[in-house]
Amino acid sequence: MPAINVMIVLPDGIGGKGGIARIITYLMREIEAHHPDIRVSTHATRLTERKLLNHASVPIGLAAFALACARGKVDVAHINVAPRGSTWRKGLYVAVARAFGKPVILHLHGSGYNEFYAGLSEQKQGAVRSLFGKAQHVVALSAFWSAFVRDALKIAPDHIAEIPNGVPAVAGAAPQSEGNSPPRIVFLGILGQRKGVDVLIDALAKVAGEGLAWQAVLGGNGEVAAAQEQAKKLGIADRISFPGWVGEEEVHHYLTDGDIFVLPSRAENQPVAILEAMARARPVIATRIGAIPEQVIDGETGLLVEPGDVDSLAAALRTLITDAPRRSAMGAAGLDRFARYFSVESCAARFADLYRGSVGRG
Repeated sequence: MPAINVMIVLPDGIGGKGGIARIITYLMREIEAHHPDIRVSTHATRLTERKLLNHASVPIGLAAFALACARGKVDVAHINVAPRGSTWRKGLYVAVARAFGKPVILHLHGSGYNEFYAGLSEQKQGAVRSLFGKAQHVVALSAFWSAFVRDALKIAPDHIAEIPNGVPAVAGAAPQSEGNSPPRIVFLGILGQRKGVDVLIDALAKVAGEGLAWQAVLGGNGEVAAAQEQAKKLGIADRISFPGWVGEEEVHHYLTDGDIFVLPSRAENQPVAILEAMARARPVIATRIGAIPEQVIDGETGLLVEPGDVDSLAAALRTLITDAPRRSAMGAAGLDRFARYFSVESCAARFADLYRGSVGRG
């Protein structure tokens, strides 16, 4: 029996600088290693990240996808979708896949899709519901997003597959018994308002003003210069390094070397970086938004605060900076939770079953 050809559609391919690209990279590796009846390839909807050319390249990418469908290179179209322009671009891909009779799996990523949808006109909301209704399956990352897909987008429960993101386990991962002195705080993500970097820097300045010692790494692209300037004005620039965008190896280095992972986002779906921190037995401080409360158990695997709340974030930082045994206990609990719910093995096995079911081999 021939292999099932799955084409995964995402913005910039697996070379993109974002969580979707990293998750799909992990997924592909696992499927290629353990599911030989499935052949996975990727397709980038944009051929460049340059602002003036990325939208102009969309028709070229769409034509290439149509050609692949016409040549029998696609048995299942696995299409990743996020808010705003991604939704309307991916609608074109869904239309092409269906025109060639290919089953479609829509994989809902991106932060704040519920807010994006709520802000649309009634007519555009109808268009979004129609788009999702054309998929054979909609993949949601958590119970929170499954409920949104069911209740807001009106997708029948038997067409919703709840599959959390999965990341690789780390050999030898273990909580730190003592940790660094001073403790090292790690943030990984796009620097800017959505990820709450401004709030984090204010909170770090607050605990520094209380005399607490710490060092921090804020890794990621985005508004790096603005974050550096904020840290400088608050007198803590000498405690923070800004390495810019970090790849897979650098992510491993910073998380393994760190003591506390912090992600104070204002909007999220199910952040990959939190799972990568849990896989390395690091305690997490994050916000109560999206699927994060299903990742981080407040008081057990980390601490949750409200988005935009400098004082609460500073209090959480203070708690873990000053309590190494608690950091260790939370890291151990997070590692256990990761192994039970967020391994790439489980994620890939469920996608493999979804692919098989889509072409009648379930």
